[in-house]
Order: sequence, then structure tokens, then C-alpha cells
Amino acid sequence: MRSLIHYRRNLRATGVAAVAALLLAACAPGGTSEAGPVPSKPASTSIGSEPVPLKLLVTSGVDVPFYTALGKLFHAKHGNVTVKVENQDYATLTTTIARTLAGDNVPDLVRVPQLGNLTKDHLLLSLDPYVEAYGWNAWPQSQFASTRVGPDGTQRGTGSLYAAGAGFGLTGVYYNKALAQRIGMTRPPATVAEFEQLLAKAKDAGLQPIMTNGKDGGSVYPLQNLMISYAGDAQAVQDWNYTKPGASIDNAATVKGATTLQRWGRAGYLPADANDIDQTRAPAEFIKGNGVFFPSGNWQAPNLDKTAPGQFGFFLFPPDVAGGPSYAMTAAANLGIPAKSQNADVAAAFLDFVQTDQQARQETVTLGGLVPAGPTDAPAPTTPEGSAVAATVNAFQKLLKSNGLVGFMADATASIHVNSLVPQTQLLLAGKTTPEAFAAKVQSDYERDLGR
Repeated sequence: MRSLIHYRRNLRATGVAAVAALLLAACAPGGTSEAGPVPSKPASTSIGSEPVPLKLLVTSGVDVPFYTALGKLFHAKHGNVTVKVENQDYATLTTTIARTLAGDNVPDLVRVPQLGNLTKDHLLLSLDPYVEAYGWNAWPQSQFASTRVGPDGTQRGTGSLYAAGAGFGLTGVYYNKALAQRIGMTRPPATVAEFEQLLAKAKDAGLQPIMTNGKDGGSVYPLQNLMISYAGDAQAVQDWNYTKPGASIDNAATVKGATTLQRWGRAGYLPADANDIDQTRAPAEFIKGNGVFFPSGNWQAPNLDKTAPGQFGFFLFPPDVAGGPSYAMTAAANLGIPAKSQNADVAAAFLDFVQTDQQARQETVTLGGLVPAGPTDAPAPTTPEGSAVAATVNAFQKLLKSNGLVGFMADATASIHVNSLVPQTQLLLAGKTTPEAFAAKVQSDYERDLGR
């Protein structure tokens, strides 16, 4: 970027709508539904009048107030439906989800960061009948790409639909405006080298350069960005995310990215106890001024705005070469309907509601910090001038021009995040593994997960 982000008094609704539409168009290629498992009874769009307890299982943190608010809106429209939001931390949810869905007390909707073997094991319903019933097939299909699964059970972007969500996340770098000014930052860094110079200045000024939650994977965000920046494009990482045959991240860009992150840790650019900081503590520390920069996602923006309005900015991670394309990790906040759900039709109605209702879409931006999913002609939210939320939406505009949407490596397989990326990145920061060993081990774990 050549200048600091300038915020408009209010982003026009049409502006946010255009961003959302472009986002959907720029995602990985969508596909038409192929034959696959379907609900045991025909799909219905009727809510009925009998009391319905609709149970959601989501990740702890931002998900809880977000889906609680959406649940209240849904109840206001359908008084016979009471939405109960339960939560588990990310690691627990991702490692126990199969056992949960195979049990007797299953939720009606579940947050599904990765599909893994959930479709092959018939633990999730195919949403194809609801695609037809609600007209989702007339929406931009690219928004469903990451949760379409082919007959072979692999995530390819085509096949039957198994999950949908209210909006899209986006990663980048938050910065404390006052502290950034203190170290002489007049615009976001144009290259990784410029970013490192700012980190050095912050350290020299007695400030904590970067805040991160290494305990549960926050340090993987800058690492993935470094890998892509050094590679010059995201093709290798995106192929890996979509489990394409022969995909590998055991390469020079990964080694260089891991080397840089490890060097940052040794230089004190990351907190000394980064591996003990979780996703709750990290933003709290950042808000208190402990960190000039905070690599994270747009889901943090609403709380930053609420706690300290106008004090935080946001930029996309810089490329290695000035003028190069920007890339960021993005994914839909997907919910799936378990095969054992007793209220599948009502759960599908909730999925449709959160993507089409005007108030729900506003909450998606204001409370969830996400860019809304759904049809291109759906009611569009607005964002206030100078807010962190507005900054993330503006960042999307830059991102979309470079077609820089990339999936999260954490979502490549069901266990790669918890069992490989997080512990191996922690070992990297602790100096207990080398960048070369890191790249080889994560690739080996990936191939083990895929049975290759």
C-alpha cells in the first residue's frame, strides 16, 4: 500500500455489497452439485408451529456472542424456535467432532472448520435438497466451493454441498495507531523487509513489536503469509489446501518463511511467552497496548471497535517485492447439519436466514466482523468511519483486485492444525526444531492424514 487507509464517513451499503459480491466471485472455483447422500426425507422450508429447540455447537470466543445474537433474531422471526448456543475451544471441537456427531446427543448445527472424513463417514447431511428448496443455486456458487465434496470424499470445490455460513473471515495485521505513529510508521509497510524494519524500531523503542496467540495457532497466520510472500504467489499453498495430488509445502518458500518467523522470535519481536498466549489473552493484551502489531482476522475487529473506537488500523500482510500482489487467508464461517439432527429443516432455515435477513447480515459485519455471504442482491450492511471493521472491508477491496484469496492451511485436513501446524510452530519458536525439519514434518503429517 502506498498510503494509510483513508476511511469514508460511512461505507455505502452498495460499497459493502460490491465487496461481498467480488469476494464471492474471487473464491476458489465453485461447482455444480453431484450425486451424494441426501436427507432421509424430502427437504422442507416450513418451520411449523410446534416448539423447536435448535442446538448450535460453535467454537469458543467470538462465535458465542455472534451466534447468540443471530439466534435471538431468528427466534424473533420464528417464536416457536429457541436457539441454544453451546461452544468448545477450537482444538477440542476439531479433534472430537466426529465422535460428537456419531453420538446420541448431537447438535442441529455444528461449526465445521474442516470437513475431513465427516462426509465419507456420513456424519453430515448433504445440503443439496436445501440448495434447490431455498434457491441457493441462483447465488454466486464460489461461496460454497470450500464445502463441496466429490464422490471420492476429498475437498475439491465440486460435488455435493455439506456446509454454509453467514460470512467470510479475513486475516491481516492490526496495528495500534498511536504506537505505530510513535515508531514513525506513516503508511503500512510495502514489503516484508519494511515490516521487519518497523519491528526493529518498535523493539528499539521498548515496545512489544508483535502480539500473537501461539498457544492455539495465531502464529501460523504470519507464517503462512511469509510462505506465500516468499513464493511470490499462493498456488502451492492453495493446491495443498485443496489436497491436490502431489501438493507439497516442503519447499524453499516454507523454509524461508519458517526461518524468518523463528528469527523474529529470537529477536524478541514476538512475546517471550508466545506459546502460552491463547486467543482470549492475545487481543486483550493488544488492546492494553502490549503490541504494536497483531496478526489476526477480521473477527477481532468488532471487539477492538467496542473497546477502543478508532484506535486500531488494519492492513494486508505485505508482499516480498514492492508492488507485488497481496494475499490473505479467508474462509467462510461454515455450519453443517449433522446426519442425526432431529431438526434438519429448521437448521437449514437458520442457514438461509443468516445469509438473507437484513438484521442478520448487519450483525455479521458489526458483531462477527465478517463479510456477509448470500445472494448478491441481499440487504447490505454499513460500517462507521474510522472503525477497525471498516478497515477490514477496505482491505478486502485491495485484496480482491489482486485475486488474493487463499484458504487456511489449518483447514487442509481434519487434524493438521491441532496435531501438526500448532505444535510444530511452537517448536519452531522455542528453537527445538529447524525450519527444514518443520517443513518436512508438516508435509509428512499432511500425507499421513490423507493416507498417501
